[in-house]
Amino acid sequence: MTSDTASQLRFGWFIPTIGDTSAFGDPNATMKPSLELFTDIAVAAEAAGFEYTLVPVQTMCYEAWVTCAMVAARTTRLKQLIAVRAGYMLPAQLAKMFTTFDKLTEGRVYANLIAGPGGGEQAADGLFYAHDERYEVMDETVTLMKRLWTEDEPVTHHGKHFQIENGIVRPRPYQRPHPPFYIGGTSPAAKDVGAKHADVYLFWGDRPENIVKQIDEVRSIAQGYGRDQSIKFGMRLQVVVRETEEEAWEAAEAIIEGAPKILTDAIKNLWSESQANTRMKELGKAKDYRIDRHLWSGLTTIRTGAGVAIVGNPRQVADTLQEFIDIGCTEFCLSGYPHAAEAERFGKLVMPLFEGRITSEPLVASATEPVPTA
Repeated sequence: MTSDTASQLRFGWFIPTIGDTSAFGDPNATMKPSLELFTDIAVAAEAAGFEYTLVPVQTMCYEAWVTCAMVAARTTRLKQLIAVRAGYMLPAQLAKMFTTFDKLTEGRVYANLIAGPGGGEQAADGLFYAHDERYEVMDETVTLMKRLWTEDEPVTHHGKHFQIENGIVRPRPYQRPHPPFYIGGTSPAAKDVGAKHADVYLFWGDRPENIVKQIDEVRSIAQGYGRDQSIKFGMRLQVVVRETEEEAWEAAEAIIEGAPKILTDAIKNLWSESQANTRMKELGKAKDYRIDRHLWSGLTTIRTGAGVAIVGNPRQVADTLQEFIDIGCTEFCLSGYPHAAEAERFGKLVMPLFEGRITSEPLVASATEPVPTA
């Protein structure tokens, strides 16, 4: 499967609310989490041309909703991709929080479906769902959010995990019919929920030949829900771009050089129930972390989640992105160390190579469409 090389593209960036660094082995390079740091990264991403920023939801990170609200107030166009953590909040409350954010920012919010982390980290938060049960809760949560946002009459629901009697959510969404949903994940349960609900399916970094198989699988599942053509696909990737390839590889290796053993050992044991994270660990075993000519898995040693980076000069980075575009990806949620500087570099060096192909059109229909009046 290939896509039109002129496909309209969308780029997002990442705000590391655990803090930032240019080198994990250098204590002097550490940037502690703060509103100033988060704002600097957001402003750099906005200036570079990124459409939205993703904020993590991990125990050591700052709380995502509060962070995104503070960042949104300090930017003008940047959207926030905020987590829907199924089971952590009741669906009606989540729906109200999203539409309030949506209204007050005039459409600057997207919803990121998160089922993890599971295991001890989830237990520490007081939740004890098994893997597939987390996706059951997610499915029921999103179904209810959509109903509460779009139905004319009050919603009554008696489900496996939630009960609602005459539910009403105000305000109604600014984005019509509602804010778009993103999702990631490689498990069958993740793919089923994503195929059913997501507007964008983001895969963590891997070789394009492996990603295209997953795209085909999700499309096939989505076809059963009557929406195989409405779902978009993309990649969650790291990036290390420099003027020359040699400089890029030196910069990449410097990020992880001398990383403390206490960190690398801890990373090995985190998110053990996540199939996507298990795949990251597999890719981290590649010789010299080279999984393809310009795909590098070194960051899997010092962080959970998406740890595959594109490394190279501007043309090499763009060409590698094009390989994913050619198999059907039009969305790219990127990050790099340190995040403000790397966003600026990407905007200066790589964005111009996609001139005329980056869309600012909304993922969902116009905010001027009629809305239910109930």
